[in-house]
Amino acid sequence: MSKFNCLMKKLLYSGEIVIVSFLCVLLSLNLFSSFSKPTSLLFVYSFFCLISLVLILVLRKQIFDGGVMRRIVLTVSVAISIRFLVIYFLGLTSQGDYAIYLSVARNINNGVLSNKFYFGIFPHALNYPIFISLFYKIFGELTWLPRVLNLMFGVIEVGCGTYILEKCTNSRVGIIGGLAIALNPSIVIFTLLSGGEPIYSSLIVMAIFFLAVGYNNKKPYIYLIASGITCAVGNFFRPSGIIFIIATVLIIFLYSILNVKTKAIYSLLIVLSFTITVWAMGFITASVSGYKKPSYSFGWNLYVGANEKTNGTWNEKDAELFNSIKNTSDDPSEVQKYFFNLGVERYKKMGLKTVPNFKKKLSVWFNERYISRVVTEWQTQYTRFKSADLEQTFSLIVNPYNLFVVIGSIIALIFLSVEKKVPLLMKLISFYMIGSIMLFMVMETATRYKGAYYSVLTILAAYGYWRISCYMKHHSMKSKKIFIPKQ
Repeated sequence: MSKFNCLMKKLLYSGEIVIVSFLCVLLSLNLFSSFSKPTSLLFVYSFFCLISLVLILVLRKQIFDGGVMRRIVLTVSVAISIRFLVIYFLGLTSQGDYAIYLSVARNINNGVLSNKFYFGIFPHALNYPIFISLFYKIFGELTWLPRVLNLMFGVIEVGCGTYILEKCTNSRVGIIGGLAIALNPSIVIFTLLSGGEPIYSSLIVMAIFFLAVGYNNKKPYIYLIASGITCAVGNFFRPSGIIFIIATVLIIFLYSILNVKTKAIYSLLIVLSFTITVWAMGFITASVSGYKKPSYSFGWNLYVGANEKTNGTWNEKDAELFNSIKNTSDDPSEVQKYFFNLGVERYKKMGLKTVPNFKKKLSVWFNERYISRVVTEWQTQYTRFKSADLEQTFSLIVNPYNLFVVIGSIIALIFLSVEKKVPLLMKLISFYMIGSIMLFMVMETATRYKGAYYSVLTILAAYGYWRISCYMKHHSMKSKKIFIPKQ
């Protein structure tokens, strides 16, 4: 073969490699064009979760051989990453109550709050705007402020959740549970919403964290007080912190091995720190609205919750009655008492139908349509990722995850109720969730209210799956021993 032919073959060979490589790169860049937006989103979320788990697998020796701080740093890093991406790519225009909260916050910042009588009736509707208005005064009325604050609280929540689970189980369950909170799509989406639910959720987990750190400490008093204060601050955003306090006192008196005097001191510290802080923060609310907290402050919520036809959700007919009563009164307590009495009457008339009504209302725990609708309908024109056509995909991501969490929580509640020796912290969380679920049975329900409980449910779920795996391993070992033939 001539030198010319050899040279041509080499050039052709080299040219073929260059052209093929170039074409393959161009084709690869168009790879995702074959997928619809929904499929791409599902792929990205699944890939992010997979990378997080692979990271643990690759670094498992360094992670599990070190102290708890290493594992907290990992779960917190994952939480920051995914929340930052969601905040960056998804721009939502707050609607409904969330839009009202931000509008009220701007009015407070500008000193022009109107409709004070309404906030006299519902003081908790004013608390989140008061909180945001403080940051508006410092940084200005920036649209991203609520989301960044939610991100910060969410990161704290993940770190505390990791520590709590590790304290109650082991390092592996701790890190998996921490990742479960960090990657829970419903919790992540609530980072975008301008309401008190994600902040309350984080503060309750933080209150549990203080108990986890301080309960067996030589000087636990400061931690007990910190837990009570933190819970009271959470109560500022959602009026159900009292359930946590009741659960804590019950656990101390019924399940701890402390002497009666110590039990009384611990309980008193938590109750007093909670009560004093709630009173002080109530004073802040009253100074803005001009009204003291009304008696029977849950009257309206009881009345709506007793509406059998709407499964205890807000409805226009009840709202019309509220407006007519509000317009003929000048006392918030009278309005709330009026609806409290009507609510009691509704439940009396319901009679034996109350039980099936409770069953219907609890279906809210399996309903994630609100999250999907919010993300797909509240898009801004400036968002970097248009998702108006992705409701079905968000449902495919959110619903199975939530179902998995709720089932795990049910398993945990069963184990925690039947087993005699259980971690007191997990027993506390189970009592808190039992009380919260019962509250949903009686009071007004809404799918967005669940945003205050997702993290605690996820902690319970991680514990539940760990306990059932231990149970299955234990019985598997027993069966192997039974069927081992004698030598």
